[in-house]
Amino acid sequence: MTPARPLLRRSFLTGVALAPLWLPAIAHAADAGGAKKADPNAPVFIKLQALNVTVFDRGVARGKLSIELQLEVIMKNRLDRINSLLPRLYDSYLTAVTEYSNSRAAADRSPDLDYLGDRFQAATDEAVGAGAAKVLFNSAVRTL
Repeated sequence: MTPARPLLRRSFLTGVALAPLWLPAIAHAADAGGAKKADPNAPVFIKLQALNVTVFDRGVARGKLSIELQLEVIMKNRLDRINSLLPRLYDSYLTAVTEYSNSRAAADRSPDLDYLGDRFQAATDEAVGAGAAKVLFNSAVRTL
């Protein structure tokens, strides 16, 4: 027996021993690939990149505000338009949260999510049309 034979046999036995772990993943990938069709009435969500800004108080950095958003697409016929406008929407959201973080209101309190939500929704309605998408908060964290 050559020295490579035991290594080959050991590799084969390891593969056979681990096969039960791989089979469910392979079966799941095969199912996801074809047989099932997506429900046309299922909600569509678009997760956005986190908004991270520095909170200033009288020109001095006082912390960081991180907000994670997602869009719920209500009018699915506008999904392509919404996807094409994501950079513009992200810029509008970043502008709104930057203006808020530089205001006196953001300096000493937790984020005013009602105010920010209204600003984000107004920017969304202006860009893609009223009622086409709804802005949802995943998280909002202010660190000192």
